[in-house]
Amino acid sequence: AEAYSRFKKSGEFDRLRRELLSQFQHSDRIAAFKSRVEDIARQRLASDPKLIHMPHDTIHRELMGEIDRYPIVERAVAEAPLLSEADFIANIHTSIQRILGEISVRKNAGPTQSANFLFSLLTF
Repeated sequence: AEAYSRFKKSGEFDRLRRELLSQFQHSDRIAAFKSRVEDIARQRLASDPKLIHMPHDTIHRELMGEIDRYPIVERAVAEAPLLSEADFIANIHTSIQRILGEISVRKNAGPTQSANFLFSLLTF
């Protein structure tokens, strides 16, 4: 728990998240993703014509609920090529090793086994 907390506090988690998002936004996969979201929203609005006359917050909540029913975000993440690039993975592993090294200096424990475990959690 401490390693995960330190990883997030180090800013590395946010940097990786931003890098993944940026890569996705500039990829050719973004058009298909947006198209699928639009299709789901259109189908939901077509299935309930009264929805369009409801307050904006209600429409938003209904459409987000409908979109959440489909695994489109999970698929987009799973198909992210950056997650399988050796350099990206090596950078994550290096960051985890560094953070765990800092923790182990304080606790006098070995960082390698903990780093491998944490790395496996982050790369599912």
